[in-house]
Amino acid sequence: MTDVVAIIDQEIEEESTKEYSDFDLTQLPDSFRKFLDDNSIDPAIYTVTNLPRYFRINTHIPKDKRPTLKDLKEQLNTDQVHKVEGLEDFYSVQLANVRLSDTLAYKEHIIFGIDLSSAIAVEALSINKDDQVLDLCCAPGAKLCMISNLFGKDGVGTVTGVDIAGHRLATCRSLLKKYKVGERVRLFEADGTKFSIPPPSRLGNRVITADTGHKRQKTDIVKPFWAPKMLRFDRQLNSGVLYDKVLVDAECTHDGSILHILKYEKWGWDSFEKNFMDVNRLNKITELQRNLMKQGWSMLKKGGTMIYSTCSLTISQNEENVAWFLSEFSDAQTEKIPDFCIQPSPIKKQYVNNELQAIIEEHCVRFDPISSRTSGFFVVKFMKKL
Repeated sequence: MTDVVAIIDQEIEEESTKEYSDFDLTQLPDSFRKFLDDNSIDPAIYTVTNLPRYFRINTHIPKDKRPTLKDLKEQLNTDQVHKVEGLEDFYSVQLANVRLSDTLAYKEHIIFGIDLSSAIAVEALSINKDDQVLDLCCAPGAKLCMISNLFGKDGVGTVTGVDIAGHRLATCRSLLKKYKVGERVRLFEADGTKFSIPPPSRLGNRVITADTGHKRQKTDIVKPFWAPKMLRFDRQLNSGVLYDKVLVDAECTHDGSILHILKYEKWGWDSFEKNFMDVNRLNKITELQRNLMKQGWSMLKKGGTMIYSTCSLTISQNEENVAWFLSEFSDAQTEKIPDFCIQPSPIKKQYVNNELQAIIEEHCVRFDPISSRTSGFFVVKFMKKL
């Protein structure tokens, strides 16, 4: 059977090592230029070249079988392999003439590729071994692998991954099986804006939450898209129980991703106009994001943490969504994201609620390729008041 994950990694690496120094900004469609101008996005970000690739050690692998930094440099044939401060077991590499997927560590499933934005979003959740985690936009699955790694081997922590598309969940399943990290992960094919299945009550024969007496009807039980044996037959009885942590790494326009935009240089700008600049899509994207945030919040227990993140640099999908959320939910407060020793970009002005601007500037983080040498993204951490 074709290794779907290996194909995806290879495609990403081929693009990430491609030089774009000669990319002509004048060929950007007028509609996209207006989109960038309306959102105060400098089109020069798409000329940034040779961004690093990121990967994580699969910590389900015994310590004595994990590569050292020296081993990684030898396998990748470069000294440009560095630990990323604040992210344990996480590395950046400036790829030269060796692909990540060509290394022994990759072939033996000891390392896996993961975007820096995804890793920071997961790290900001501050996961412990007993947390019940909900990932409402889980594909393509690297976040699930990292969350599973962070649980370790003890405790009763689980992660519930949700995606609306079965083919994307199939990729998640392939990744979990490949790295043998799926023992505490279950997947549901569902609309994240309506997902209401509670955390599992048991992990095998171990009780996670006691019977609340708040019963679901047998006909209400939703069969997972995929789950390991220890989670496959959960009876979904405790509908009054909520999650400890929720991750909303939301569907967005992906304008912060250089690779996402520049692939249209190959596909053709006509397809870009049709896919990216579709008016209905642009008009509905913030509505979708807000509905995901709203549903994620309804599934979060008091005292819990919700992370909202995008790969967009737009104001409407970032600062304005945060201002809207804080205005709508009085039990929400923002918390600072840990310092990952990466130069952030300035927070932009939003006009949803001027009184919240200072809070947004203090607690939200945005990165762009020019200042951060990474694909653009935005992240904020919400806590649900007790």
